[in-house]
Amino acid sequence: MQEQQSMMQRLVSFVETLPEVCANDVRFRVPFLLPRWFRMPRRVRVAGQWIRLHAPDEEGVEAELLTCMLRNVYGLGRGLGEVRTIVGVGANLGFFLLAARAYYPRARIHAYEPNPRILPMLRANTAAVDVTVFAEAVGGRAGMVTLKDDGPSNRARVVEGHADGHAVPQVTMETVMERMGGVADLLKLDCEGAEWEILRPGPWWKAVRNVRMEYHLFHGETVKQATDALEGLGFRVARVRQTGEKGGAIWARQR
Repeated sequence: MQEQQSMMQRLVSFVETLPEVCANDVRFRVPFLLPRWFRMPRRVRVAGQWIRLHAPDEEGVEAELLTCMLRNVYGLGRGLGEVRTIVGVGANLGFFLLAARAYYPRARIHAYEPNPRILPMLRANTAAVDVTVFAEAVGGRAGMVTLKDDGPSNRARVVEGHADGHAVPQVTMETVMERMGGVADLLKLDCEGAEWEILRPGPWWKAVRNVRMEYHLFHGETVKQATDALEGLGFRVARVRQTGEKGGAIWARQR
């Protein structure tokens, strides 16, 4: 019974997302229908130019591209209003940034990614589309933190109290907002658990107009904690979608 329900949910999701996936197939010149047949493209079309993609040979890369560019899980072009400034925290290989540039060709885009292993690929992927990359994590305090990277790059995360990992610099949201000039029309968060540190009260939140984020329930957190945190910061939660046992996506807009 449970397996049948899961199959039905996947079918409903496929039907719901098919029109947008087909539109993005054309937008980025990436042929795709079903994941079983999908192969990582060598290049994509963004803002009138071909971008050659650089990526490690590891699990999760194809899924990341599907999520950010073809399925548009962050809802680019949907209910965001005018977007002139975009901050991407947890940039990974830059697939979201490429999609953002395609949807918002005139926006100023800042990206944060602390993982030294994939930074050269991120910079190569975004060099031609005018994205400013900061080799830093974002969290609750400024200073050096430990990045644990012992699997696929999209699962690397900042951990406290671990000596085994990379020492990387971290900045706070206050610094992020100052660099962006004080206003972020869109803040995208996908930082493998660091979102709980970021979602703390601060005066800069009034200048963040939209949040599109992934939440991660690594330490017993709940979805309600995430939505309550956003509402406490002045946001109206527009959409919550569970994408796995330990995570999902939230869209929220400043009231």
